Amino acid sequence: MPFSLLLFDYDGTLCDTRSAITHALRRTFQELNHPEPLAPILEGLVQRGLPLADTLRELHLPSTAPLPPEWLTTYRALYTAEAEALVTPFPGATETLAAAVDQGHTVVILSNKSLAILENSLRRLGLDSYASLVLGDDPTAQPVLPLKPDPALFTQRVQPRFPSVDLSEVLMIGDTTTDLRFAQNCGIASCWASFGFGVAADCAALHPTYRINSLSELLPLIADSAAHNA
Repeated sequence: MPFSLLLFDYDGTLCDTRSAITHALRRTFQELNHPEPLAPILEGLVQRGLPLADTLRELHLPSTAPLPPEWLTTYRALYTAEAEALVTPFPGATETLAAAVDQGHTVVILSNKSLAILENSLRRLGLDSYASLVLGDDPTAQPVLPLKPDPALFTQRVQPRFPSVDLSEVLMIGDTTTDLRFAQNCGIASCWASFGFGVAADCAALHPTYRINSLSELLPLIADSAAHNA
């Protein structure tokens, strides 16, 4: 059965946010008068696709202490004010989303990023109009749900919105092990965006259903898969 519901990750899949994330992390440490993390440490955390709170918790010292709330608010304020302008869509992002909708696919953008930052970025880049649903880290949600790789956003937000869609019709497109584990936990097919931020060996070890080296490969791959399964 062809994939009718496409779940796209944002960071490292639709958009190149590497510079934005590392800038905002460095500036957060500067603003809160802490030594900046070394570049390899920052890069390693970006490659994992963790929720912001987990990323800051791993960087924050002492690591056993609770993360002070001002770390989250400072990062998000700096990201919005300084880092968002550094975000660019990956080549083919707009064209792929537009063609997916034209071909009858439903697009959901599902991220561990702050929902407010995510929605602002999608509007700025003109990508918001293609998504039937946008999900992110939303502290105002009732209840507040755990983020990827936990399947809660899928089971409690996506599936109730699209109740007639079978699991076999859903494809998760993402670049990190967090996305691929999310797909496994949801019981859906996965497509590894190998051009993104994830560590290649770690992603390959999870045996994603498909792999693309650019966004332009996605829809032809889906069409080919549908033809072979017809």
